[in-house]
Amino acid sequence: MSKDRHKDHKNTFPAVKAEEVVHEKAPRDKEKEEGPASKEKEKREQTPLKVHAELEGKGKDAIEEHDKLLRLGAEFENYKKRAQKEKSDLMKFGNESLLKALLPILDNLERAIDHGEKMNETGPLLQGVQITLRQLLNILERFGVKPVTALGEAFDPEKHEAVSQAESDQEPNRVISELEKGYLFHERLLRPAKVLVSKALPEKKTETE
Repeated sequence: MSKDRHKDHKNTFPAVKAEEVVHEKAPRDKEKEEGPASKEKEKREQTPLKVHAELEGKGKDAIEEHDKLLRLGAEFENYKKRAQKEKSDLMKFGNESLLKALLPILDNLERAIDHGEKMNETGPLLQGVQITLRQLLNILERFGVKPVTALGEAFDPEKHEAVSQAESDQEPNRVISELEKGYLFHERLLRPAKVLVSKALPEKKTETE
């Protein structure tokens, strides 16, 4: 009887085992058959969206880089213009300090001529000073130095320096005397003219007042 029991047990066990193997294999086989196909399908569906998103990102990056290049190009052009202007100004106004230092010499020559004319001098000394002054003025003019117009002009704080005011029958705020000449250097003020400016005459009091 034990032999029959053992035989029945032996026959039952393999049958159960085989059934379990069948049940275990079935889902795995189905996973093998359906899994890759499903993933491949999902991958195919996602690929266009992913590519589109990547293209959008690359497009934005390209636009940003393009804008950066445009800004850098504009900055470089501005730098070149500034550098060129600075170089031009340096060449144009490089002698400004030297020319400004010569102005007191002009002042002294003009004072000497003015004094000689007041003393009625007509000799060669006065003539020599006049010739020297003209030569110096011509040289300065070749370098771009010109006198500032002042006498009789309306007072201009950009070109004139008012030393004092004086009552005058001229309209107020007019230059009535030039104490020291001013000069321009290529239209830039080299030295302002020192001037006397007119102011209105006091009103006359009536007999009643």
